[in-house]
Amino acid sequence: MKGNLKFIVFILLLIPVMFYFEQSFTKEFSWDASFNKNDKQPFGCFVFDDVLSSSLKGNYSLSDKTFFQLNNDSTARPKAFLVLSDYAFMDSLQFRSMISLLRKGNKVMFVSSTFSPYLVDSLRITAHNSFIAYNDIKAMTQHTRKRKPLFLCNTVLPCKIYRFYPQICTDFFSQVTPDEPKMKDQSKDKRKHTWLSETPSTVLAKNREGFPVAFSKKVGKGELFLVSTPLLFTNYGILDQQNAGYVFSLLSYMKGMPLVRYDASKTKSEAKDTPLRYFLSQPPLRWSIYLSMFVLILFMRFNAKRRQRIIPVIEPPVNTTLDFIKQIGTLYHQKKDYLGILRKKKVYFAKALKKETYIDIEEEALTMDLCHRLSNKTGMEAEKIYKMLKELELLQYDIPIDEKTLKDYIDRMNEIITNSNK
Repeated sequence: MKGNLKFIVFILLLIPVMFYFEQSFTKEFSWDASFNKNDKQPFGCFVFDDVLSSSLKGNYSLSDKTFFQLNNDSTARPKAFLVLSDYAFMDSLQFRSMISLLRKGNKVMFVSSTFSPYLVDSLRITAHNSFIAYNDIKAMTQHTRKRKPLFLCNTVLPCKIYRFYPQICTDFFSQVTPDEPKMKDQSKDKRKHTWLSETPSTVLAKNREGFPVAFSKKVGKGELFLVSTPLLFTNYGILDQQNAGYVFSLLSYMKGMPLVRYDASKTKSEAKDTPLRYFLSQPPLRWSIYLSMFVLILFMRFNAKRRQRIIPVIEPPVNTTLDFIKQIGTLYHQKKDYLGILRKKKVYFAKALKKETYIDIEEEALTMDLCHRLSNKTGMEAEKIYKMLKELELLQYDIPIDEKTLKDYIDRMNEIITNSNK
């Protein structure tokens, strides 16, 4: 009892110490851009998705379907699709499917720093990237507090100026409507859709130098949007003062349609979001698991000794039937009652023969037909069997026999039993 009391006191003192150190540690943030719906780090999209889900009330969803899969869904009504990522990758099949969706009246908005060559070459634009490492953005924003303006124009709302840190909005477009001739090294798919560059573009937002950071193009019944400031759509951008209006002003061009955000990591993230992974991702729950494991190890350490009394080994009951039979046989042999032994052996012989050959020699009369049936079962001569059974019938008379005759009869009966088992 004294040892258990010390253990309990030690655990009670350890818990507040662990909580103190946990609260004293500085929280570290990850500055990698994930654009994941469950990511609460600066460049995740938890706030963005949460705000849209609550404001659009059933008209906002996430999907991991590609443009090819969406285009094959002929029953779907026109929708607005949002692609938010670092790199808007598309192959020729996805590009053609996107064009087909646009012609059917859908709207597509790409928000990215780097765009697929199929988009850039078909629109004949140049996307300028700063290539700043995400981990350096925090240090740069602390070093430079000056903000850079973005001008939102041609929107349904009055023209407004939004100010952001320049490190998160350095990308822009140029040559939105170029006049230079087509490049000779363009692929067949890219040359096929260069007509996109001939349709007029509408600049939606531009930077201080006058370069577009967001523009749109009419494609058939739909509309294509390109935005070069993806970090403004993350938690960091949405929660940055009053600048969330810039993001939602751009999204207002797709109002009146169900909004679907393409999330390539949707399936992957859902597959990884196990209860244990969630517990380990939350510091208080993680430390509770560590503490529980530590307490369990201590419990096993102090309770390793056996407390139960040793269970005595109980021997199983000995089968004395065989000893009894040996004693009875010895008794008959000592009395030299060979005739009694042979009569009992005959009874056993008759039961064993009936079990193996289904012939009851005690019930049936001794005839040659009976002996022939036994001969077929045992493979022995019928005359030999008849002779032995005939001699056994004489046992009903008190004819004395010696030990040698007893052994001879027993051997012959054993021979028949052995042959009947083959």
